[in-house]
Amino acid sequence: MSGQVAQVEQKVKHNKHQGKVRLPRVAIISSERYPHHDTNTQQIIKNANAMSAAGLQVELVVPVQYKGFFKQNYDLSNAIYAYYNVPPGLKIKALRTFPASNLRWEKFFHSIAGTLYAVFSKKIDLAYTRNKFTALLCLFFGKKFIFETYRRHGDEYPKTMRWLAKRARGNTFVGMVLHSKVAADSMQKAGFPKEKLLVLHNGYDNADMLPVLTKQAARDKLGLAAGTQYVVYTGNMQKNKCIESLVDMAGRLPNTVFLLVGGRPEDVDRLKQYAGMNRVSNVLFTGRLPISVVSEYLYAADVLIIPPVSAPLEKYGRTVLPFKLFPYLAAGRPILAPDQPDMRELLSHHENALLVEPDNLAQDAQALAMLLADEPLQEKLSENALDTSKGLTWEERAAKFIVWLEAKWGGK
Repeated sequence: MSGQVAQVEQKVKHNKHQGKVRLPRVAIISSERYPHHDTNTQQIIKNANAMSAAGLQVELVVPVQYKGFFKQNYDLSNAIYAYYNVPPGLKIKALRTFPASNLRWEKFFHSIAGTLYAVFSKKIDLAYTRNKFTALLCLFFGKKFIFETYRRHGDEYPKTMRWLAKRARGNTFVGMVLHSKVAADSMQKAGFPKEKLLVLHNGYDNADMLPVLTKQAARDKLGLAAGTQYVVYTGNMQKNKCIESLVDMAGRLPNTVFLLVGGRPEDVDRLKQYAGMNRVSNVLFTGRLPISVVSEYLYAADVLIIPPVSAPLEKYGRTVLPFKLFPYLAAGRPILAPDQPDMRELLSHHENALLVEPDNLAQDAQALAMLLADEPLQEKLSENALDTSKGLTWEERAAKFIVWLEAKWGGK
């Protein structure tokens, strides 16, 4: 347990003993499919688990899952614990409404059911959600809630956000947790009270990074060549991630192997076709892998890469401080990333990463080649990346949230 988490627990216990504060009992309402490969499900589980482990009374409220709807012995909680590599302990409640499936009808039905559960349950003081419809329902029913998002909704939906910002000054809206300063600035610009906006970067789970491996040990385990240079990307590969840019870079560095870890089968097929059309043969795809195996590829890398393009942030708005950045840092390997506002919140050029101009293929490929040839720079970036990661665990995140919530809830 980290020092900050221990300090938070001691402070909470002291204040309870003094009668100064009673932290709320929280229902985290999620309408997602579980277990599932979508990154947002991993973020929700890791966050909820860390809050629970830090001493907050948390209940994760999810829809019953289609895969277990007709199975009497199906244990959803254990399936979640195993898939996301978290220890048993997080309380999970599955509401038997419309089952979660690829049809996604549960996003509507569970938003209603989950909100009503939080409104009428005497055991729930506060709703916590990433679902916009759930947040609106909490506002309508007068149920105190916290909304979490990584999106820059103030820029994407300015009129709607200005309308909501006027209603955010009341007591029902306790606050908003945002994954980046970029997102928080967007909401503040829309009129949300600054004191109700909390920036909490995501984190990584130490358990997912074990065992810690040297580059050679990881390569031995994966059967990768010792003398080959590997550039590794992990995560989703939908079109809005612009992974084609990595294939283009690979085409300019034919003696370097690009390992792309993850991706839906249809996305992998699309990228393989793109590589074939462009006669790029030094790109390898692994498909989806368990979390523990993904870390082995991180340790095996010479360089970890985030596509150096602007579209994921500026055009699509679906990637703001990508989730993969946190295990990248924890792996202690050199990182190459686009020089954009969200990245600069955690990355410093030539300190803990190499930041390059987005959308400049020739220059970015040259920068990557330079990094691969510069061992002293690799060592410097690796050491500083690992040092940066020390304050970015889920435990540290939960500790910061509890301190903020204690201040918000103490006078209620």
